[in-house]
Amino acid sequence: MSTHDTTWYVVADGGKARILSRHDDHFHTIHTFSAEGAGDIDDDASRGAHQLKAPHSDPKAEIKEEFARVVADYLNLAPESEVQAIVLAAPGHVLHDIRERLNKLTAAKLTRSLSKDLTNISDHAIAEHFEE
Repeated sequence: MSTHDTTWYVVADGGKARILSRHDDHFHTIHTFSAEGAGDIDDDASRGAHQLKAPHSDPKAEIKEEFARVVADYLNLAPESEVQAIVLAAPGHVLHDIRERLNKLTAAKLTRSLSKDLTNISDHAIAEHFEE
Protein backbone atom coordinates (compact mmCIF):
# COMPACT_ATOMS: atom_id res chain seq x y z
CA MET A 1 0.00 0.00 0.00
CA SER A 2 1.32 3.42 -0.98
CA THR A 3 1.67 6.06 1.69
CA HIS A 4 1.66 9.75 0.85
CA ASP A 5 3.39 12.09 3.25
CA THR A 6 1.77 15.52 3.67
CA THR A 7 5.13 17.05 4.56
CA TRP A 8 6.98 19.27 2.11
CA TYR A 9 10.75 19.05 2.29
CA VAL A 10 12.33 22.29 1.08
CA VAL A 11 16.00 22.56 0.15
CA ALA A 12 17.32 25.98 -0.80
CA ASP A 13 20.35 28.14 -1.20
CA GLY A 14 20.58 31.75 -2.37
CA GLY A 15 19.82 30.93 -5.99
CA LYS A 16 17.94 27.67 -6.31
CA ALA A 17 15.42 25.64 -4.36
CA ARG A 18 13.43 22.42 -4.61
CA ILE A 19 10.32 21.24 -2.87
CA LEU A 20 10.14 17.52 -2.38
CA SER A 21 7.52 15.13 -1.13
CA ARG A 22 7.96 11.59 0.12
CA HIS A 23 6.09 8.55 -1.15
CA ASP A 24 6.93 5.15 0.34
CA ASP A 25 10.27 6.45 1.70
CA HIS A 26 11.32 7.81 -1.73
CA PHE A 27 11.68 11.54 -2.28
CA HIS A 28 10.42 13.25 -5.45
CA THR A 29 10.90 16.85 -6.51
CA ILE A 30 7.52 18.49 -7.04
CA HIS A 31 8.62 22.08 -7.68
CA THR A 32 11.87 23.89 -8.47
CA PHE A 33 12.92 27.53 -8.26
CA SER A 34 15.82 29.41 -9.78
CA ALA A 35 16.90 32.97 -9.04
CA GLU A 36 17.37 33.52 -12.77
CA GLY A 37 13.65 33.06 -13.33
CA ALA A 38 12.35 34.29 -9.98
CA GLY A 39 11.40 37.78 -8.95
CA ASP A 40 10.40 40.88 -10.78
CA ILE A 41 13.53 43.01 -10.91
CA ASP A 42 12.86 46.15 -12.93
CA ASP A 43 15.76 47.19 -15.14
CA ASP A 44 13.97 50.20 -16.68
CA ALA A 45 15.93 53.26 -15.53
CA SER A 46 13.09 55.56 -16.57
CA ARG A 47 10.92 54.35 -13.70
CA GLY A 48 12.76 56.35 -11.07
CA ALA A 49 12.56 54.56 -7.71
CA HIS A 50 13.87 51.25 -9.02
CA GLN A 51 17.11 52.81 -10.13
CA LEU A 52 17.89 54.30 -6.73
CA LYS A 53 19.95 52.15 -4.42
CA ALA A 54 21.84 52.69 -1.22
CA PRO A 55 25.43 53.72 -1.92
CA HIS A 56 26.83 50.41 -0.70
CA SER A 57 24.07 48.05 -1.76
CA ASP A 58 25.07 44.55 -2.78
CA PRO A 59 23.15 43.38 -5.87
CA LYS A 60 23.91 39.71 -5.13
CA ALA A 61 22.56 40.04 -1.58
CA GLU A 62 19.45 41.77 -2.91
CA ILE A 63 18.85 38.94 -5.39
CA LYS A 64 19.25 36.34 -2.61
CA GLU A 65 16.79 38.21 -0.38
CA GLU A 66 14.29 38.49 -3.24
CA PHE A 67 14.73 34.80 -3.96
CA ALA A 68 14.04 33.94 -0.30
CA ARG A 69 10.85 36.01 -0.56
CA VAL A 70 9.74 34.09 -3.68
CA VAL A 71 10.28 30.75 -1.93
CA ALA A 72 8.49 31.91 1.24
CA ASP A 73 5.57 33.29 -0.80
CA TYR A 74 5.18 29.93 -2.52
CA LEU A 75 5.16 28.13 0.82
CA ASN A 76 2.66 30.65 2.22
CA LEU A 77 0.25 29.74 -0.60
CA ALA A 78 0.56 25.97 -0.15
CA PRO A 79 -2.84 24.24 0.08
CA GLU A 80 -3.48 23.06 3.62
CA SER A 81 -4.90 19.76 2.43
CA GLU A 82 -1.65 19.02 0.61
CA VAL A 83 0.84 20.43 3.12
CA GLN A 84 0.45 19.88 6.82
CA ALA A 85 4.14 20.11 7.75
CA ILE A 86 7.28 21.70 6.29
CA VAL A 87 10.92 20.73 6.79
CA LEU A 88 13.34 23.39 5.60
CA ALA A 89 17.05 22.87 4.83
CA ALA A 90 19.21 25.82 3.76
CA PRO A 91 22.43 27.58 4.70
CA GLY A 92 21.95 29.67 7.85
CA HIS A 93 21.45 33.09 6.23
CA VAL A 94 19.00 31.71 3.63
CA LEU A 95 17.17 29.73 6.29
CA HIS A 96 16.75 32.94 8.30
CA ASP A 97 15.58 34.96 5.28
CA ILE A 98 12.94 32.38 4.31
CA ARG A 99 11.66 31.90 7.88
CA GLU A 100 11.38 35.67 8.39
CA ARG A 101 9.00 35.87 5.41
CA LEU A 102 6.66 33.01 6.37
CA ASN A 103 3.22 34.01 7.54
CA LYS A 104 2.01 32.75 10.95
CA LEU A 105 0.02 29.83 9.54
CA THR A 106 2.93 28.58 7.44
CA ALA A 107 5.49 29.18 10.21
CA ALA A 108 3.37 26.97 12.46
CA LYS A 109 3.75 24.15 9.91
CA LEU A 110 7.55 24.39 10.07
CA THR A 111 8.42 21.28 12.05
CA ARG A 112 12.17 21.18 11.47
CA SER A 113 14.94 23.42 10.16
CA LEU A 114 18.36 22.21 9.06
CA SER A 115 21.21 24.64 8.53
CA LYS A 116 22.58 22.70 5.53
CA ASP A 117 22.86 23.28 1.79
CA LEU A 118 21.27 20.18 0.25
CA THR A 119 20.38 21.70 -3.14
CA ASN A 120 22.93 19.58 -5.01
CA ILE A 121 21.90 16.29 -3.39
CA SER A 122 19.85 14.06 -5.69
CA ASP A 123 16.28 13.05 -4.80
CA HIS A 124 17.52 9.48 -4.40
CA ALA A 125 20.28 10.39 -1.92
CA ILE A 126 18.47 13.06 0.09
CA ALA A 127 16.56 10.71 2.44
CA GLU A 128 19.54 10.17 4.75
CA HIS A 129 19.77 13.93 5.37
CA PHE A 130 16.19 14.11 6.62
CA GLU A 131 16.36 11.10 8.94
CA GLU A 132 15.93 12.04 12.58
